[in-house]
Amino acid sequence: MMGDKTSGGARPRLLFTGGGGAGSEALARLLAPRYEVFFADADLAAKPFPIADSQWLQIPLATAPEFAGEIAALCRRLKVDLFIPTVDEELLPIARLPKPLGFEVLLPPEHFVARHLDKLVSNQFLRLASLPAPATMAADQGRIGFPCIVKPRSGRGSRNVAIVNSEAELQAQITLARQAPEDFVVQELVTGQEFTVMVAADRAGELRAIVPVLVERKRGITLRAATLHDRGVIEACRAIHAADPVPGCYNVQLIKAADGSAKPFEINPRISTTACLGLAAGVDFAGIFLGRSGATGPLVEGLASFTDHLGLKRSWHNEIVEPAGA
Repeated sequence: MMGDKTSGGARPRLLFTGGGGAGSEALARLLAPRYEVFFADADLAAKPFPIADSQWLQIPLATAPEFAGEIAALCRRLKVDLFIPTVDEELLPIARLPKPLGFEVLLPPEHFVARHLDKLVSNQFLRLASLPAPATMAADQGRIGFPCIVKPRSGRGSRNVAIVNSEAELQAQITLARQAPEDFVVQELVTGQEFTVMVAADRAGELRAIVPVLVERKRGITLRAATLHDRGVIEACRAIHAADPVPGCYNVQLIKAADGSAKPFEINPRISTTACLGLAAGVDFAGIFLGRSGATGPLVEGLASFTDHLGLKRSWHNEIVEPAGA
């Protein structure tokens, strides 16, 4: 399928969208020894400083009618082996592209993407599968008690997410967001350790790796974190995958409470910005999907081992840009 590119010949080619995101610099650096890596973004000026111009491409906004078709054409022109979308708004248009594509996509199937882009439907799936999950309901259908979390049914990066302590605070939050009440969910406030977890499966949907990352500091995206081999978190994510064993790589966000229970509050049907930490810890999510040798280290209880307590610390690079035409 991939020819000699996945069996020791030329390096496979990867294309990531959302190239201006927080993880792109690390992905470019960590993947470079094994792959040719390209990044694309709708904002041409969003290129992270360390990424070469030759690796950087502009694409339409995900909401543009031509988006999916232009992405497919770009992948074919670049002879991409694996396309990795990282922006929520892109996922359904990409999942709905007619097959065969001529390249592979690191994305679970359309039904999985549609389910977990909707936080209410995602929570209902978990509860119907008898999996632990915080109580969640549509904001226009009732209340679960205060304090609670209010957030959009669809969205990313903690946008318009807040802890509210009263009905007045809840209504104010919805009003400030300038969205309808039916566009929000209210969710039980679970306290404890927050984890963001990489779940990686091969083309057949066989679970190959779970990498829990303990979040130490977060502001929209994770700023400080470390891998942590937490058995309870691993088993919770193993159960989630068993309920729908899809191919690809996705992200589970959960809270481990003081009683040891792990409650997933979001499932993102794509890689997260902390995927670079899982990669640095020894789990090559692209290689797992492509079936490349050496994509992981030794197995432990059927899953890829990873470096424990490996930390992530995000800081900023201040780039000074010369005036145009200078």
